Amino acid sequence: MASIMIKKAGEGLITQAHRNADVGPTSGSSVVYEILNVPTDVTVDDVIAAFKTFKPSDKKYEYDFAELKG
Repeated sequence: MASIMIKKAGEGLITQAHRNADVGPTSGSSVVYEILNVPTDVTVDDVIAAFKTFKPSDKKYEYDFAELKG
């Protein structure tokens, strides 16, 4: 299982974040999320696609991959 960091920009664009990025809001309008327990056969693009249809709650920035598929 892996952990993938993604960043959602204020305008909605979702990209991979640097693996050393701190989770939570950035100094701009972006938010960094950590997706935990990502199976080894799942790509970053798969995680981003799943996150696009997911509604994250306020003040929570770490999610298990299974929650995205929920």
